[in-house]
Amino acid sequence: MASIADEEEILEAAIAGIPKVAEVIASIPEEDRATALDAAERSYRQTVCDLGYDEGPIESWVSAVMLRLQREVKEQVSLRSHGSK
Repeated sequence: MASIADEEEILEAAIAGIPKVAEVIASIPEEDRATALDAAERSYRQTVCDLGYDEGPIESWVSAVMLRLQREVKEQVSLRSHGSK
């Protein structure tokens, strides 16, 4: 089992990686983005499950992370579409 410091480091790394994940998702065809977002959500959920969190905190954390990721993807898509015009 990971120590509290290790758990915090893992979760912070996941959050810090959101912009890069968003960049990758924004770069794929629009019709595939929902699938990519679902895969990212499953990955984030598995990460916190592996750390031993209870379902309530898992849902709250994953929901917050996914809201941020979706917002970042929209921003990246917008930047790409404005940059290509």
